[in-house]
Amino acid sequence: MKKIDMGKYILLIGNDATEVFDYYNVEEMHGLNRADAQAEEVDLSKGNGVYIYGLTNYDPADKKLIAKDPYKPFLFINLGTFKKYSVTEKATGVMHETMHMSILLNNWDIKDKEEEVITFAEEEANKIIPKLNNVNTKKPKKNIFSR
Repeated sequence: MKKIDMGKYILLIGNDATEVFDYYNVEEMHGLNRADAQAEEVDLSKGNGVYIYGLTNYDPADKKLIAKDPYKPFLFINLGTFKKYSVTEKATGVMHETMHMSILLNNWDIKDKEEEVITFAEEEANKIIPKLNNVNTKKPKKNIFSR
């Protein structure tokens, strides 16, 4: 797991969904549990788990939901899932998570802030994508934004 302080939040980059649970040393957070996060694929007919491409939320220790030091929210990217997606899908997946972060940092109130919230998400996605190509996690990998 690689941790990068992005200022207002923490970027966590791992190779599988369980690493975010390990990072926070919890078995459950935000309605998700570590055992279900181990699923490679989700079969909704069997209820065999959750598929986590990315996850954005409050630090599990942030009981008052302040989203500030020492409990910055996190944006987690699961590099283990990237191999399944095209370059475009990878980029939109990152943008999806940065949009969640932008809304969270605005206390879920984006009325009259639509342009600012979307622009923040775009700018953060543009900062994160190059970091994903340069991150050193436990598994060696090629440039993830190439085929």
